Amino acid sequence: MNFLLILLLAYTYSPQDSSWNLVTLGNIPDRAILFAEIAARDGGRAGVDLAVLLEIAGRFPQAMRCYNLAANSASDPLLAEWLDTRISGTGTLDTLLILQAVIRNDSDIPATDITVEIPLPESHPPYQRIDCLASSFAQDGNLLKHHISILPANTQIILPLVLHITQNPYTFRPFSTTSPGMNIPLKDLASLIRSISVPTTTDNQGPCLEMANMLRERSSEIGLDLQTVGGLVRIGTDSILFHAWNLVSINGLPIDALLFLTDSLRGIGHCPTDLIPLWNYDYTNGHEVSIYYRPQDAELKVSMEALFTSPESVMWILEFIDRFSMIAVQ
Repeated sequence: MNFLLILLLAYTYSPQDSSWNLVTLGNIPDRAILFAEIAARDGGRAGVDLAVLLEIAGRFPQAMRCYNLAANSASDPLLAEWLDTRISGTGTLDTLLILQAVIRNDSDIPATDITVEIPLPESHPPYQRIDCLASSFAQDGNLLKHHISILPANTQIILPLVLHITQNPYTFRPFSTTSPGMNIPLKDLASLIRSISVPTTTDNQGPCLEMANMLRERSSEIGLDLQTVGGLVRIGTDSILFHAWNLVSINGLPIDALLFLTDSLRGIGHCPTDLIPLWNYDYTNGHEVSIYYRPQDAELKVSMEALFTSPESVMWILEFIDRFSMIAVQ
């Protein structure tokens, strides 16, 4: 995750903690929405605040209408992109996701006996279903693996995975400490998240994975079992970034430590369709793709790319994969 995602997560018009006298982690009272509706008649920021409250309350169609109204008059490009993200997050997602593991040999010697691993994509009911339509990988437990006998010097290979994702916006509200797996007070969970500072990173991964791992470790000390999940976040209408957050292991309730620090209303128990969980990072130490090869003198680079396309494109995509996915190119 890069700086753009950090900026857009921070660029929120949510009421945040200033409304905690009306809005709690457990529910969104009707009177909070009523007050927001009254304030929204004056226009400006209040209209966006109303849309956020409607979204958190699970009134997704109403929230989308309010976001669209605000987007029609937004003159700030950053706000416009943020509103586009919220509009997409409150609508149903039905798309093909093409993941491509790209392995390149930048050395002058061939690499041999290469094993490529990615986490096994998992559906997240009741709001999401993932179907694998085509793959260059074979399942091995909780991993997908592909073996390459030899990759010549200065060549690369692309290994695609095509997923059909259907996802509806969903919220766990209202929820309480009586929910399965939630054996600590919500206020203590909020305090625990706030105790985690945003780390300074020196790579392109961003702080989300480190924060998710830190939250998982600290939560285990107080009896809350979390898993670290990896997936995608949609920014605006045309950007996709890899992201990491946590799920409560028993009930799948999401906790996004990075988002929570800037928007506590959406940081716990909220599943909009601009956040797309794909797999459990616990099996790959936080990596989307890993490679093992010989000899060690070879210099292999690996990356993961993602793009969306419409379900109507499935036939030509499958034909493309069948013909070209295993061809090494200069």
